[in-house]
Amino acid sequence: MAALGRALALPEDDITRDASIQRFEFSMELAWKVSKRWLGTDTSAPKQVIREMGQAGLISDVVLWLEAIDQRNLSSHTYNEDLAREVYAFASGFLPELQSLLDRVQQP
Repeated sequence: MAALGRALALPEDDITRDASIQRFEFSMELAWKVSKRWLGTDTSAPKQVIREMGQAGLISDVVLWLEAIDQRNLSSHTYNEDLAREVYAFASGFLPELQSLLDRVQQP
């Protein structure tokens, strides 16, 4: 998540936008997989893990996290300039959510 923050802190151009999107994809994968392990759940479906994260109090806005999964899926399967701008803007606003999750799973 720190790498995503560093990429988003740079002035936006096509290269930093692409790098930020890639780092957002990695961050989302890590977020739900770490949460899956932290929760001890058997499911391998990201959206189900997100719902369980909400039930466990790891996240407060399940709908936003489900949207993040959708954004991640869009960006990894399709590329066009308008979509790249949309995902980049979403990732910029979503960074605090990722940081909040990280803080929660690191608490003793």
